[in-house]
Amino acid sequence: MKYQKMKYFIIFVGAALLLAVGVFVWFLTGGFVRAVTGQIADEDYREGNRKYYRREQYFPYKRDVLSEIPETDENMGLDLRGGDASALDFTEETELLSRVTFDSSTVWPEKLPKTFSPDDIMENGKNPGLGIRALHEKGIIGEGVSIAIIDQALNPEHPEYADNLMSYELLHCSDQAAQMHGSAVTSLAVGKTCGVAPGAKVYYIASTFGSHRIGGMKMDLNYMADSIDRVLEINELLPESQKIRVISISRGFSSEKGADEVRKAIERAKEEGVFVITTSTEANYGFVLAGLGKEQTTDPDDVSVYGPGHFWSEAFYSGSTQNASSVLLVPMDARTYASWYDPEGYEFASSGGLSWSVLWLAGMYALCLQVDRELTPEEFIRTAFDTGTVQTVEYDKREYKLGTIIDPAALVNALP
Repeated sequence: MKYQKMKYFIIFVGAALLLAVGVFVWFLTGGFVRAVTGQIADEDYREGNRKYYRREQYFPYKRDVLSEIPETDENMGLDLRGGDASALDFTEETELLSRVTFDSSTVWPEKLPKTFSPDDIMENGKNPGLGIRALHEKGIIGEGVSIAIIDQALNPEHPEYADNLMSYELLHCSDQAAQMHGSAVTSLAVGKTCGVAPGAKVYYIASTFGSHRIGGMKMDLNYMADSIDRVLEINELLPESQKIRVISISRGFSSEKGADEVRKAIERAKEEGVFVITTSTEANYGFVLAGLGKEQTTDPDDVSVYGPGHFWSEAFYSGSTQNASSVLLVPMDARTYASWYDPEGYEFASSGGLSWSVLWLAGMYALCLQVDRELTPEEFIRTAFDTGTVQTVEYDKREYKLGTIIDPAALVNALP
């Protein structure tokens, strides 16, 4: 009997150890977070059908009633999205509100600076800027051009871009629901009211460039390279008139795992005439993409109101940025974009990120392709620099040269 009990005890301990090891390995490799890959049938691409591999869930983003002004966030500034700030007093907080991020669900107090109007700021931020809407009025909207966006999980329902979205696939996507970034970049590219190219079509791939591990995300940009190659595969299926001409990826690369594969994938795309815009354009195209900054209420179409983007302005004024011959500047700050959780709502960010500039440039290329279907990425880049402007900005009693700032009208007019 004694030996029998010992036998059961050993079996129990062994099973418990195996279970513990299994749970530990499961935890190390992401736990419940599992990346999903899902493709649309080839035939649907050939026939031009609108198809989504799945429709992402989205949930209300509501916060408690705010009893005090929140601490500012490095990326979002004063984040009031989904918040009820009705009990707060912002009367003397003009400077703080100049870096606010808010959305359609934000409940504002009566005590606001006289010069601060959330509705006006939200509406002003929808304008892509630098005369883009004047091109729209001439019928230049990116019609007949297809863009691929590779980003986080997307809520496909927002009317700002729902009609533009042709396909939605997953390639190693760990997102469990729609994310803010996906709706933002899509609406900034092709949105009806806030997009640069509202007539363009979008083929979307949701991807996570890495895996969730203990301690956070472990980056692996091989998935980024795979996503580029997947777009090229899709292009082989699409009719000639619907082929993707530009890929937008709001991510950069340098020495991370898989970075060399990304460079190679971009070169493969270049061979097929597809422009791949990332935040590391210097790696494959020889120019630096940067974002312009402006205040909330200034006229987005007036080039004189722009300066360096908020997040890199300190580097600019310290003289540590590159010269105008290699830097192409497009609007970035003070933009409004579609909400990821409210099918009718919008979000405004006083300070943007380079992600927004990537989509802006992709939309601009789409506008140019409508005018000149034979335009190559290299010709587009060269013409953007040739027709762009360099302006003088003043800061702390000194003058600085800011450029090259893209000039959409001059760029379009220079095309054949």
